[in-house]
Amino acid sequence: MKLDDVQSPEWRARAVSRINKKLLGFVQGRAKKTPVLVAGLQRSGTTMLTNIFHLHPDSEVFDEASDSKTFLDFRIRSLQVVRQSVEASRYRFPCFKILADSHVLPSIMRGIPDSRVVWMYREYGANAASRLKKFPHATAAIRSVCEGRPGGGWFAEGVSEAARCTLQCLDRSAFTDFDYACLVWWARNQLYLDLNLAGEPDIRLLRYETLVDAPKATMHALFDWIGMSWSAPSMRFVHRHSLHKRELPAIDAQVDSLCRTLLHRLDQAHDRQWSQGSAPALASAAMQFAS
Repeated sequence: MKLDDVQSPEWRARAVSRINKKLLGFVQGRAKKTPVLVAGLQRSGTTMLTNIFHLHPDSEVFDEASDSKTFLDFRIRSLQVVRQSVEASRYRFPCFKILADSHVLPSIMRGIPDSRVVWMYREYGANAASRLKKFPHATAAIRSVCEGRPGGGWFAEGVSEAARCTLQCLDRSAFTDFDYACLVWWARNQLYLDLNLAGEPDIRLLRYETLVDAPKATMHALFDWIGMSWSAPSMRFVHRHSLHKRELPAIDAQVDSLCRTLLHRLDQAHDRQWSQGSAPALASAAMQFAS
């Protein structure tokens, strides 16, 4: 935990919410549970989304952690542990942020009945720049995969053989850190297609730019789909600060083609999902941000 995190109003609000919910949980009954799983890639708005759930009165959030009852090295300890957390929760919507386990999402969903999944994604250039700024070794794992070397941890574990072949066949002689960071975005979000998640009725894509540009409409629709009531106070820390245009590094044409094609496919799936739901206005909202 960093000092900047502790000093942030978001961190303090989450901490207060956790304490209050622990206290209130003792007087609540054990309602039927609808677990909520937040999947995708880091720096895609997943923290903003889980902040909303932290502040919602009917949700209890189990954040990813280096070491907690539910997580070890930012991965769930086991399905049994998650089921125990769900069962022990006094709240109807226990929420788990499972980014490092997104590649095993189908087995997690089979092991956690009645769960709903939100797969967050974001424009690849902005995501890559944010990860390079946040994580000092943001491209180490993708380089190992591209070069066919061992290592890469959970990221390498999630790369399909087809994706691995695509990555290793690229001409990487002039790649920059930014190119590799964009490839991380491609490989991790390609999982949504490789795992055949597009047809799953209990999974919804949510584009970060759509959430911050139209937060009220977006969360009304998402709450309705999950079965949660509207909660205006839970929207306290939704902002669009990162939507300002900034100069991004040049991107290799091969990488740009891969990422642009995938982003278009994700946006199309997002469009189809929301056009079938209760918020048709969101169906084409993501498309306006297409690069």
